[in-house]
Amino acid sequence: MKRRTALTAGAAVVGLPWLNPSPGRAASGELRIGEEEIAELVSAASDLDAIDQRFGGDRLWRMAKMQLGWVHHAIDHGVYTEEAGLQLHAIAGQLTTSLGWYCYDAGRQEEARIHFSEALNTALLGGDHALATRTLSNMSRQSVDLQKPREAVRFIRTAEQYASQWEATPRVTALLAIRAAQGYARLGDEMNTSHSIKRAWRAFDQGPSELDPEWTVFLNEAEMVCLEGMSRTDLGQHRRAVKLLERSSSLQKTEHSRNRGMCLVRLAGAAALDRDFDRTTSAAEESLRLIEGGQSSTRTRQQLVVVRDTLDRHRDVPAARSTAEMLTQHIA
Repeated sequence: MKRRTALTAGAAVVGLPWLNPSPGRAASGELRIGEEEIAELVSAASDLDAIDQRFGGDRLWRMAKMQLGWVHHAIDHGVYTEEAGLQLHAIAGQLTTSLGWYCYDAGRQEEARIHFSEALNTALLGGDHALATRTLSNMSRQSVDLQKPREAVRFIRTAEQYASQWEATPRVTALLAIRAAQGYARLGDEMNTSHSIKRAWRAFDQGPSELDPEWTVFLNEAEMVCLEGMSRTDLGQHRRAVKLLERSSSLQKTEHSRNRGMCLVRLAGAAALDRDFDRTTSAAEESLRLIEGGQSSTRTRQQLVVVRDTLDRHRDVPAARSTAEMLTQHIA
């Protein structure tokens, strides 16, 4: 399936292997997995991640679960070479950690942790250090949202150990460093947060590489600025956070609309904490427009609730009260 087809269709993914009535079946009825089937599975997994970046995980986790089930069926019942078997297990691992991320974005936190744990077990059993690195980075991000910052930092430190065992590129280093910053920021540790942010930007400024894994593609300049802004918010540096988040929202590309939506919500929250209610209103309204345009991320909606609750503490201010009422109308 071509990626442009997936992106045009939104979450209505058509042509994935598990929708094919007889994928790879020979006349004998055997389920044969060759290069063509492997390529199709890799492409399908990549398309799911691209759709997540554009629209969010609410409509994807079920599809990913079905796709993963098909891959496991192929592993258990298919006919394939040893090399194809290794590729199938690698695809299953990547799909499992992606499924964990989609569940995380959809607010299904317990399921997300289960899938992340399964992906990590797969990585450790198969000696796939890159998968372990990616999965631990995902787990760290979730832990911050679950108010477990010490766990988040521990996951990232472990991820960095695994990253040292493969050809991890500067973009991977940047991702892990900015994730560490988020954990430290939620702990209120300004010194380690700032140190991690500097490390992240030093690595990011080395530029992309042909060896960058596909799961780092989302980490563009806009996302780096956004994640720094989120960290500054957690440190209570609201005015600084507003400037960063506003810059990020203006930089983000269409193919990363979900991340732009999250950035706008974080901007609205930081501005509310800074008592800049006009900016809060404009950022919240733009985020709602993205949701009305097809974005489906429970995580974004939950952050809008946080913004609304912050504004409720300032109901004596007309702009704050009207924006809180607007958010209640759209997210209740």
